Amino acid sequence: MMEKEMAAKTTKGNKENRFVKEQPLRHPLAVVTLNGNHLKINKQSYQIVVNKQEALSIEVLRQKYDPYLDQYDFLVGDVSSEHLRLKGFYKDNVQATIDRREQTIADYLMEYCNPGAGYFILKLLSPVHHYRSTNSKKQSPSQYRRRKKVKIRSTLQHNFIIKKRKSSN
Repeated sequence: MMEKEMAAKTTKGNKENRFVKEQPLRHPLAVVTLNGNHLKINKQSYQIVVNKQEALSIEVLRQKYDPYLDQYDFLVGDVSSEHLRLKGFYKDNVQATIDRREQTIADYLMEYCNPGAGYFILKLLSPVHHYRSTNSKKQSPSQYRRRKKVKIRSTLQHNFIIKKRKSSN
């Protein structure tokens, strides 16, 4: 009986830390290779623009990289409490919300990253994705298919009757 009480006390005193346990992967591991200042992730080439405090760890990047991030032109990774957080940004000439554009990377680092924490910025060199640019011209109206003009008859007969309301005096 004494052993059971001791075991119960130790489990109550030791709260389980959920972050210490290894998290299950929700996507396949990325293929990451580093060649000097260039990084290749899943057949996409990136240039390392900034690597503050040597925050770029290839092994951690392999585990955290999600194929969803392939669509972005810039990747920002910041390390906080030994956890890597990745966020993607588009070039400024792409139709995207303003908080996802290249010009807001500095704001993101100031507002959402811990002060003094290490971070890195990767720039996509060989894009595989296609998106609409804000600089592209719209199609001219002559390229659209023209519709036939249909005249509306003014002598159209209605098959309903409009009754006047009885006035309440």
